Amino acid sequence: MTNPELLAPVGCEENFFAAVNFGADAVYIGLSDFSARKNAGNFSLERLPYILSYAHLFGVKVYIAVNTVIKNSELGDYIETIKKAYLCGADAFIVQDLFLGRYLKKCFPDICLHLSTQAGINNLDGAKLAASYGFSRVILARETPIEEIKKIAAFIETEVFVHGALCTCFSGHCYFSSFVGGKSGNRGLCRQPCRKLYKYEGKGIKDDYRFALSLSDLSLHEKVAELITTGVKSFKIEGRMRSFEYVCASCDFYSDILKGVFDRKKYENLLRTYNRGNGCKGLGFGQDERLISDKIQNHMGVIVGRVAGISRDTIIAQNLKKSIAAGDCFKIIDEKEKGNCTALTTSKGIVLKYKGKAAVGDFLAITKDVSLIDKYRNVPKKLFPVEAKLVARVGEFPILTVNGMEFQGKLVCQQAVTAAVTKSQIKENLRKTDVYPFEVAPSCEIDKDIFIVKSSLNELRARAYAEYFNTFACQNKKHLKNIEKIEDFDDDYSKHNSETSTVAIISADFGSLSIVDFENAIFCPADYNDKKLFDKFFADIEKLGKNGNGIKTYLYVPAFLTTDDEKIIAERSERFDGLYCEGSFGLFLAKRLKKEFFGGVELNVTNRLTYGELVASAHKVSLSKELSYDELKSMSSDGFVLCGGSIKIMSLEYCPFGKKCGSCKRTDNFTLKDYDGRAFRVRRYKISSCRFEVYNCLPLKADMRFENEIYDFTLLDDKERDYYSAIIANKVRSENQNKFLATSGNFKKGVE
Repeated sequence: MTNPELLAPVGCEENFFAAVNFGADAVYIGLSDFSARKNAGNFSLERLPYILSYAHLFGVKVYIAVNTVIKNSELGDYIETIKKAYLCGADAFIVQDLFLGRYLKKCFPDICLHLSTQAGINNLDGAKLAASYGFSRVILARETPIEEIKKIAAFIETEVFVHGALCTCFSGHCYFSSFVGGKSGNRGLCRQPCRKLYKYEGKGIKDDYRFALSLSDLSLHEKVAELITTGVKSFKIEGRMRSFEYVCASCDFYSDILKGVFDRKKYENLLRTYNRGNGCKGLGFGQDERLISDKIQNHMGVIVGRVAGISRDTIIAQNLKKSIAAGDCFKIIDEKEKGNCTALTTSKGIVLKYKGKAAVGDFLAITKDVSLIDKYRNVPKKLFPVEAKLVARVGEFPILTVNGMEFQGKLVCQQAVTAAVTKSQIKENLRKTDVYPFEVAPSCEIDKDIFIVKSSLNELRARAYAEYFNTFACQNKKHLKNIEKIEDFDDDYSKHNSETSTVAIISADFGSLSIVDFENAIFCPADYNDKKLFDKFFADIEKLGKNGNGIKTYLYVPAFLTTDDEKIIAERSERFDGLYCEGSFGLFLAKRLKKEFFGGVELNVTNRLTYGELVASAHKVSLSKELSYDELKSMSSDGFVLCGGSIKIMSLEYCPFGKKCGSCKRTDNFTLKDYDGRAFRVRRYKISSCRFEVYNCLPLKADMRFENEIYDFTLLDDKERDYYSAIIANKVRSENQNKFLATSGNFKKGVE
C-alpha cells in the first residue's frame, strides 16, 4: 500500500513555496475569483503557469479551488476561468456544486474534478452520485464517521481533513453569516459568527456566555495510521488563510506522521504557529470532549511559563521554556484568556508589555515565536538538478542541452580576434538560473579561440531554461470541447414540468394547522424512531385532506445521514409519497426507495445550469435562500422558494453540551443568545443519534410571492403560525402581522 498524499493549504505565493519545501505532495490554491477563501492572497491566471511548472518540477500536484456557489451572472466568467486554468495544466479542480460539476465534465471531458467538502458527502449514496457525475474524488465532510469513510474509500478516491479549523455547521454549509451579516460563507466571505460569545437558554439549562459554537482545531495525527487502513487517498491540512510558519510546521510534522514518525518537537512547533483548543479528533471517531473550545478563542499558543510579577504595563515572567526575542507574542491565560503581551526592546533590554488583566501565577502561552519563524525562513528552497551542456563550434550556431532538451542559439560563433571565451566563463554563465529553482551542473565543448557574443549566450540560456521549465506545466489541450454561450442554455434550463402555484409546509406538527390550502406536507419529526409521531402525522393529513385538497407527503431527510440513519429513514418512508432531501445523495436514496425526490433549500441552487442539471433527475427542486428576489426571478418560474417562517442557518452534528446519547434527558427546544440579546432558536431531533438545528433569531417575512412556495413552521409559535396560515390562504394580511418581528432575509439585496 502506497502512502496517501499530503495535501497542503496555499493562500499566497510565500506559502506555496513553503509547502513545496516542507514535503507536501500536493497543494490546493484559489484564484482571484470563485474561491471559498476570497480574502486569502490567492493567485492570478497570469501567474498560474509559473506556479504549476514550479510544483510539477518537484512532483507536486496543484488543485484549483473554484468552490463557491455561482450565480447566474457569474456563469460565463466561471466557466472561462476554469477553461483557462485547465489549459495551463492544473491537476484538478475543487468544485462545491455537484450539478454544475456535471456540466463542466460535459464541457471538458478530460477534466479532473474533486467534489468539495461543502457538498457534504458523508455516505456511500453521495459518493456514488459524485462518481456518476464525473467526479474522480470526493472530499468528505469532516463529520463523516470512520465506518462510513471505509465504505466510501472502497468505492471512490477519497480525501479527508487531518488538521486545521473545524466549521460548527455541518460540512461548512452554513447560512449564519448570510443572515446575520450579509456575507456568505458559501461564497468565501464568512464573518465567523460562530466564533463569538453565546449562551444557551432553556428548561434545565444553566449556562454562561462562552464561545459556545467555536470548535477546537482538528488534529488527527494520532489517528493517521488507522485512517491509512481505510484506503483514504489524500490527507488534507486546512488553512489557506493561515501564516507562512503554519504551512511550514504542518507540512513538516505531517510528512513525518505519514512515514510513521511522531516528532514531539515538530508537533509543538505546529501548535506555536496556530493552536485553537489544543486539538481534537472531531466527530469521525466519536465526539471528542475537547471538541468545543469554549474558554479561549482563536490562537491560544503553547504554555511556556507563568506570570511572576506585574509592574504597571509590564509582565515579569518565570519558568520560561525559551529565551525571549523581540517580537515574540504571548497570551495570558487562567481558565480563560485574560490579556496579551509582546516582547519589546527597551533601554533596559527586552521586556513584556501587556494589555488586559493579569495576576501572579497566570500562564503565559506563546502565540508568535520569532526564532521559530526565522528558522523556517532560513531553510533553503529546494533546487531541481539540471545538467546544462553547451556545444559551440566556430562558424556554427551554439547548441545548449538542458536535461536532454536541445536549444539552438541565434548567432553563429566566431573565431576570436582578441579575447576568446573560456570554459569557466561559460560554466559561470550557465549557473545563472534567474527565477528558476535549478541546481545547474554545467559543462561545455567549445573550439579553441572561439568567441560568443555575451548577450547571445544570455538569451540562449534564458530561453532554454524558460522553455524547459514551462514544459512541466503539462498543457491540457486535447479533447477540449467548444463552449457554447451561456445564454444559449437559458430557456432550456429554466423550464421544468412540475406543478405550478403550489405551497409546501415544513413542520413537526400538522395537527395545529387551521388551513388546508397547501399541496405538500414535509414532515420533520422530533424523533424518527417514534412510530406514534408518524401515525399522528398521517391522521392529521387525512383530516386536512377531507375538503378535497390532495396533499402529497414528504419525509424530511437531513444533509447528514449515516448507514444507521438510512435504515431508519427507509423504514419510515414507506407511507410517504417522497423524500424532501437537504443532501444531494437523496437522488440515489429516493430512487432506491422508489420515492419522489424533492430537492431541499439546503442544496443551495443558485444558477440556471445547476437547476437544469438537477431537475433532470428530480420531481421538485428548491432554490437558494441566499438569493435576492430579482435573482430568484431570473432563475426559474417553477423552483420552490422559502417565502416565510423559520430560517434554518446551521445544522450541528455534535452535542453542544458535550453529552453522549442516552445520558441526556433534554427534549425541549431552546435558544442560543448572543451579547446583543438576539435569541436564535435551536431544535433537537433524533434519528440514530441526536442532531441539532439552529434557526435565525427572526422568522422570514412573507412579503414576496412566488409560484411555488415553502413555509417552514418548524419552530413557529401560535401567533406566527396564524399569520402565515392567513397569507397562504390568500386572505387579507393577518391581524397578527404586527405582533412579532420578522426579517426580509436576503430578498432585497441577496448576499455577496
